Amino acid sequence: MWDDDQDKSTAINQLIAIIAMTLLVVIWLQYFMPRPAPVQTPPGADSPTQSVPVSSGSSEKDSGESNAGADTWPFLPPVAETTDPAADEVVLENENLRLVFTRVGARLKKAYVKLHNYGESEVQLVPEPLSPQDPSSPPVREADVEYPLGLQFTEESIGAEVNRRRFDVVETTPQRVTFALNLPGVAQIRKTFTLADVPYVLDTAVEYTNQEPESRVLGIDRTPAFWLTWAPDVESADKLMGIRPSVVWRKEGKNTILQTSKLRPDDAHQTWDAEWIALKTTYFVVALKPEFTGAQTMAQGTQSHYRFGVAAPRFEVKPSETARFAFRLYAGPSQHDYLAAAWDTLPTTIRFFQSVDFMDKFAKVLLAILNAFYRVIPNYGIAIIALTLLVRLAMYPLTVKSMKSMKRMQMLAPEVEALKTKYKDDPQELQKKTMELYRERGVNPLGGCLPMVLQMPVFFALYRMLWCSYELRGAPFVLLRFGDYVWIRDLSQPDRLLHLPFMQHVPFLGNTFDYLNLLPILMGIAMVASQKLTPTSTAMPNDQQRLMMNIMPIFFAFICYKMAAGLNLYILTSTVLGIVQNKWMPAGKVDLETKPKPVRKKKHFYAAAQERKRRLAKEMKEASRNVPGNRGNDSSTKQKDKK
Repeated sequence: MWDDDQDKSTAINQLIAIIAMTLLVVIWLQYFMPRPAPVQTPPGADSPTQSVPVSSGSSEKDSGESNAGADTWPFLPPVAETTDPAADEVVLENENLRLVFTRVGARLKKAYVKLHNYGESEVQLVPEPLSPQDPSSPPVREADVEYPLGLQFTEESIGAEVNRRRFDVVETTPQRVTFALNLPGVAQIRKTFTLADVPYVLDTAVEYTNQEPESRVLGIDRTPAFWLTWAPDVESADKLMGIRPSVVWRKEGKNTILQTSKLRPDDAHQTWDAEWIALKTTYFVVALKPEFTGAQTMAQGTQSHYRFGVAAPRFEVKPSETARFAFRLYAGPSQHDYLAAAWDTLPTTIRFFQSVDFMDKFAKVLLAILNAFYRVIPNYGIAIIALTLLVRLAMYPLTVKSMKSMKRMQMLAPEVEALKTKYKDDPQELQKKTMELYRERGVNPLGGCLPMVLQMPVFFALYRMLWCSYELRGAPFVLLRFGDYVWIRDLSQPDRLLHLPFMQHVPFLGNTFDYLNLLPILMGIAMVASQKLTPTSTAMPNDQQRLMMNIMPIFFAFICYKMAAGLNLYILTSTVLGIVQNKWMPAGKVDLETKPKPVRKKKHFYAAAQERKRRLAKEMKEASRNVPGNRGNDSSTKQKDKK
């Protein structure tokens, strides 16, 4: 049974819509936001290693290498012992990449991605190897460290042992290097790396030259010859942002997406004839594409230690002949133009929503509009404000309809109160009479909530787009400047007006308030002001409703406190525009229906069927009378009826 304090029907509907939106945001943050990963900070990670030119004729005898495994096929040279890691490094560099290779395994030791959006900066994508926790322990050997672009042969005698051997440098230029490993009397393995003219692309080639007197077959049936892999991880410092890292591979024109959190060590995800495979983080992509047919892709491991790669198919190489396999590596920003320049299907890795195609396309449309505004005014803060204004204008008809509906409900409140008094002991009859009153007066009780629900897809699309777009990474929006201090240096991060060191490690809150973020606070104040100016659907909200309305802005500001400044800027701007609209753009005059609409009673289906049957019989009888031959029969029939 409803009482007067609790039954403000449309106000309750409004609150339900607000609570539903809040719950959706909470669920989204809980299940779709990445979990903090354990951060491993190796020593010296901030200072890049200096490279030293390497001579191709360096002697292996001077390196103190062991002779393990040198007396069995394929007669691998000794395992490389690390004396001076810098002496084994070779550097390739252009305006987009600075790649540091090690001769041990001819692998990629460091990959510095140069970013040009907002000043010069670099991001290192290869995880640094961890040093032993015990200071007395010997340093980790290069041969025992896992680096990207290593080889894994399926021939058990070779396996991954080539990654532990020191290659010779047979050719080197500022943008090209060729490494070679001789297996005496067996083969020569070459790896060539070339910086392409395309931004952030490294062309890679692996060659196997047979030095045996007989043909050599590597691989069996559908078992590949070898793998070129990226391992053990991609360290891009954006794992805590809006999109979880995921492995993407493309086959037959479709992408398959697997989050790294779902990888398992004993479960290898392998695909034949795939076009390419990639690792996608929030702002960066590392992708491998084979330049040959019959390739196989693979992803395996755990969330923090995994490998993915491309395999060369089974091949046979005759004596003194060479089998060559080419690969293309992209390591750079998740930005459409760069990805499309690498190869045409790579931009499909950009996906804001993995399971909802409509929302993903909608978010990309909003991003295209945002970039269009940026081309006119090269400031993404101004572009976000312009996009917010455009969204508000597009939603204006729905907003006006919502305001009119709430005003009608407010005008109808006295009659609803009278019905509650009259039928206070009969809730079913009260509900029936209330709905009849709404129909008679042309009022939709959900009219004030429906526009809010329709705006939710816009909010979520903007939420993911503004937080996960590479274009906003590092984008400043200078509102305040005091000397070297700038407020809102990065729209992809919280605005961080002031640092509050005394608020670190607060129980139950952690580092939530270690910075004073001004935008979410202003957003909460603007929401309170908006509530004061927005017409309510009831004459006077009760204490419970008033408390809920006062708590909601605080709760929403708390949820958004650590979100990106770009997203909070959008919400704040949208709320302020709503206040302006309510103040200076009212919904206009609103009238209720003065004449009650007749309520048509629904007939029972049996009565309706009988009425239709009688109507059809009457029509058939009238039609038969109009036929000329039947007129006499009708008169004789009438005479017989009289008798």
